[in-house]
Amino acid sequence: MTALPWDRDPRWIIDWLTYHLASLPALDQVRGGDSRGYDDMPYYRVRPGHRLRSEDIGLARVDQADAAFAALERLDTGGPMRVQVGIPNALDLAVFAFGSIDAACEWLPVVQAAVVDEVAGLAARWGDRLQLQLETPAVLVAYHHTPEAAWPEVTGRIIWQVAEVLAAAAPDVRWVVHLCYGDLEHVPVFTPTDLRSPVLLLNALADLLAERGIPMPVVHLPIASGDSPPSTDPAFFSALRSLRPGVEIIAGVVAEDNPEETREALELTVDALGRPVAGVAAACGYGRRTESAAAANLKLAAQLAKEWSAR
Repeated sequence: MTALPWDRDPRWIIDWLTYHLASLPALDQVRGGDSRGYDDMPYYRVRPGHRLRSEDIGLARVDQADAAFAALERLDTGGPMRVQVGIPNALDLAVFAFGSIDAACEWLPVVQAAVVDEVAGLAARWGDRLQLQLETPAVLVAYHHTPEAAWPEVTGRIIWQVAEVLAAAAPDVRWVVHLCYGDLEHVPVFTPTDLRSPVLLLNALADLLAERGIPMPVVHLPIASGDSPPSTDPAFFSALRSLRPGVEIIAGVVAEDNPEETREALELTVDALGRPVAGVAAACGYGRRTESAAAANLKLAAQLAKEWSAR
């Protein structure tokens, strides 16, 4: 275990989206919703005559990290431990808050400033005692909804946005980049057919970060999705053969109800990469799983890690 995870909202950003944004004088709620599906989510617009300020829309991650470290002091961890704090990507926050890509692009600079300020505040306060995880389903969804001919343009925009967030805490804080396909109510936004778009993104991001002298984070790469098993088609994994050397991958293959498919998918991942993975994990977090399902997923992940470490 590299860090103790800390997240106050088991549904990721739903509390922020539903309660915090609704309380802001600068925003009108355009549509309500209980966030029980992708067509049941509230979204907002900036009220005429009002100004949306980055300091109003933050996620209070600095305060939450303070509470996490206070709790950590009361635990017997057997030694110093990092705390992992999730950082929802600014692109995702803007898309969910304002309900469309066009509106998200308009307000992304304000949301980006809010995220960058919180990341910088976390790094200044806790430094190398933190592990930050940048969480972004919107990135892979953007590729899914974009014609492939436009992927290079999408890539250029995304890597600039992501690199600015990562740079706000570099080099003092260890990062994980968590890609996923969405997992609201344990249902993905889409089911992938291959890994071409994440490989394109990660290669470009690795190049940009190298130019800026910023370490490339380890990357959680989703291979399974929702409650579906991972693919066992070798063609699904072939894009991994062109992933830049040095990009460490946590393979998001673990599907507790499909252990054999999970084992085969991990084997295919390692074969295509041509190197070991940094770890194994579920396709997304455990917030949408029952406690027993999360325990089963962790048990299978531990078994896989033990099997591979013995090779």
